[in-house]
Amino acid sequence: TSTMNVEDTGTGPAILALHGLGGGAYFFRGLAERLPDYRVVAVDLPATPDASMARWVDALGALVDERIGHPVIVLGHSMGTIIGLEASARWPERIRAAIFVGGVPQVAPHIRERLSDRVRALAGATDLGGWGKRVSPGVFAASTFGARPEVVAAFERLFEMQSVEAYVRCCMILLSANAEAIVPTVTVPCLAITGEHDQYAPPDAVAAFIAKVPGTPAVEVIPDCGHLPFLEQPD
Repeated sequence: TSTMNVEDTGTGPAILALHGLGGGAYFFRGLAERLPDYRVVAVDLPATPDASMARWVDALGALVDERIGHPVIVLGHSMGTIIGLEASARWPERIRAAIFVGGVPQVAPHIRERLSDRVRALAGATDLGGWGKRVSPGVFAASTFGARPEVVAAFERLFEMQSVEAYVRCCMILLSANAEAIVPTVTVPCLAITGEHDQYAPPDAVAAFIAKVPGTPAVEVIPDCGHLPFLEQPD
């Protein structure tokens, strides 16, 4: 876990917050402030040359043992949903509940095409300059551009500060991931949350995914929201 940046906020039952592609621990800072009775442990997944889904899951398991010491609520956003599912297969004893935000077990075909095109377009690029504005319409609801332009601008700026190599590496990990077979094996209480206008994980796809989880997991659809509910509709 030495290469993993961690933001550890609050006290109480621990929520392990896992960001999606192009994100970071900062996604969850507002969430931590709004959940005073919980401890929110958010990480920056290391996009090192040897990064892989398996290495992330192993490092996160070690983090739970070393830093938290008791079972956690796993909150996975987007790609973090897949990581959370993989974790539930690898170390179920460390998980007490799961929250899936804007996530599905594998990339949908239209998103796969979009990301594959993006990876090809970034071949030979030295930075992500200009890509923030190209990416943001795919993650924010149209209403967010009008209501919270400063949030969109901050996301675009931070997105462009990533290294191209790290971003492409994470794209490839996401494109190769498939946790469909794990879904029926999840036994902890689950909650699925998605935005009304989420393009990556639209409400119908999330409902179909969560219906395969045993028990009666809940689904919450946030209106006027795209793929980043904790930035678009934090309250």
